[in-house]
Amino acid sequence: MSTPWNVNWSEGLVLMMGPYEVGLTETSPETAGYWEGVQRRELMIKRCRDCGDHLYPRRMFCPRCGDDNLVWVRASGRGRVYTFSTIYRAPDRSLPTPYTNGIVALEEGVYLYGRLTGKPDEEIAIDDPVQVEFQSVVEGQPGLPVFRVVG
Repeated sequence: MSTPWNVNWSEGLVLMMGPYEVGLTETSPETAGYWEGVQRRELMIKRCRDCGDHLYPRRMFCPRCGDDNLVWVRASGRGRVYTFSTIYRAPDRSLPTPYTNGIVALEEGVYLYGRLTGKPDEEIAIDDPVQVEFQSVVEGQPGLPVFRVVG
């Protein structure tokens, strides 16, 4: 396996830690707008043009009204920690531990998974306010969204 240093963001990026695959940022027809936003350092979600609900980026139709009349909109990036888990044993020794991942409830009502930063892991709590930031995984490439605990 080789490290994808020249990333084509329309094809996605396999995240490797040594010989282990630790995640996949992928694009697909239903998520292309999200990844294009990441490249611009913008957090993009979908909104239903008919009922106005905000939706998770992978949604292809609105679960509220059933319509597929969706548009990409920029999210505020603000939210609260909904749940989280601190990882003490990484899949590879080169990955520094501990680190905390969690689910964030955005102001728009959408739940997103991501890394939580900005506070020592043992001090992160449910309902902490967060703001999206972008941290580069591959030097010279746009960063991936992470959520910094604020306040």
